[in-house]
Amino acid sequence: MYFASGTVALNSMNRPLDFGGITYRGAAGLGQIAPIENSTGTEIKGLQLNMSGLASEILALALADSTVVQGVRLVIRLALIGSDGFVIDAPVDWDGYLDTMSISADGDICTVSVTAESSAVDLLRGNSMTTSNADQQALYPGDRAFEYIVSQSGVPVVWPTKQYYMATGGR
Repeated sequence: MYFASGTVALNSMNRPLDFGGITYRGAAGLGQIAPIENSTGTEIKGLQLNMSGLASEILALALADSTVVQGVRLVIRLALIGSDGFVIDAPVDWDGYLDTMSISADGDICTVSVTAESSAVDLLRGNSMTTSNADQQALYPGDRAFEYIVSQSGVPVVWPTKQYYMATGGR
């Protein structure tokens, strides 16, 4: 999780793992990630993360960032670990953004629950750009590709007839 105050990187083992310049702290037994389900057609599945029995510094981080959780990038990787105990590769298994966070305390146990939405949701959102000269100038100043698009809209295109080509010898 890429918070503004710093990256929170956890793994499901009881020891830290280093990959890509990031140390993933061991969090075995502290949390769970809901099963990642494949999306179908127009339905894109979100994700639920829960952590309980948290250390005070993690809880303090959650309380400090509880108002800025929405939109924080979340990347879940599947670490492939070699026989020597080091990470061989860690391809991305899920990529998205945190949505809401709730903190609940029940006596001595504190639980932080976070929902996240997949970055694939962006594929369903429309694009506000149009094929207009103004949008083209915003992207590529000086490009004249759409300069006459408005004046040409609705103007009929007249193609020469077959007789024209026959009279000119096909030139």
